[in-house]
Amino acid sequence: MELLLCILIGYGFGCINPAWLLSKIKHKDLQKSGTGNLGTTNAFINFGKGWGCLVLVVDMAKAVLAVKLCQGMFPSLELAGVIAGCMVIMGHIFPFYNRFRGGKGIASFGGVIMAADIRLFLFLLAVGCILALIFNYGCSISFSAAALFPFLYAAELGSFAAFLVLAACSGVIVYKHFDNIKKIRAGEEMRIRTFLKKHIFEGGI
Repeated sequence: MELLLCILIGYGFGCINPAWLLSKIKHKDLQKSGTGNLGTTNAFINFGKGWGCLVLVVDMAKAVLAVKLCQGMFPSLELAGVIAGCMVIMGHIFPFYNRFRGGKGIASFGGVIMAADIRLFLFLLAVGCILALIFNYGCSISFSAAALFPFLYAAELGSFAAFLVLAACSGVIVYKHFDNIKKIRAGEEMRIRTFLKKHIFEGGI
């Protein structure tokens, strides 16, 4: 029962998608504009940095809240936080109310890492940012975090089960980023420096 509740709570939190809500309020279909995803990056592109930051904060916060809530409610379930966090990401990527088409889950993944271990979050953020600046692609942050976090956090917990759950979740995140790889090969992927210049450092809120 505790496992089922963690799954339901996590998925429920994950289905709270601020980018989707904004698209309805502003009458602009994000799945037909920008990157075509209901996530943070596309919110920055379509609605500006103020709304983009809001989407980022909410997507991360819902993961942190779900992880901490389940850890507090089910202290005897060792993987309560891991399961809830992974289900937040699944809810974000596969929301039931939008034909299971959502975002790519990386902001919520960041929230899961932050809730699990703030030191790991800062380390993986630093590694991802360095790789993004070297390769000039923002998806470097996603790929490096997805590749490293399951190993590092499972080792910290001493739990092979945690590794399996996190690795499966990371695999879904990588799969959702295959389009980025195709765009990079085709020369169509927006460079991170271009994104920062156009959507972060220039213009108003």
